[in-house]
Amino acid sequence: MDVSVDDIANVFPRPLTDDEKRHAENLLAQALELIEMEFARRRIDLSNALVDSPWLQTAIKQAARIMVARAVLIGENVGQSAASSTTGPQSDSFTFSQGIGIHWGGVGMDSEILDLLGLGASGMPRGRGGVVIPFGERFPRRRGAEFSERRRF
Repeated sequence: MDVSVDDIANVFPRPLTDDEKRHAENLLAQALELIEMEFARRRIDLSNALVDSPWLQTAIKQAARIMVARAVLIGENVGQSAASSTTGPQSDSFTFSQGIGIHWGGVGMDSEILDLLGLGASGMPRGRGGVVIPFGERFPRRRGAEFSERRRF
């Protein structure tokens, strides 16, 4: 995979410091390793997939960019939803969101990135469902409203 720190640094809102560039190189290596691992877990040969799917190289570059940007720009504030500070007798308060996966040590893989790579799978059916037959009944109900008392046959 041909992804470099320059590919990622071009889209940051500010230039990266030398320290952040070194950190981004390490995070990029970790991100590409995680991407390879996700393909291997699904028994997909990544080198063959890159040949078969021309869009995959761009998807990997985008996924690595997202993963590294989150770790570099957000840094230690990942998951933080509120912060307050009082100067008087020194008081600091931080609130963290419970709804996201927090990756303190570096990059992380979530369902959005898996979907971008074409690896996402949901446990819920995505198609249009058919007629629901409640348990214990033989035929589906043909009533308009849930609490309708009028019988229709």
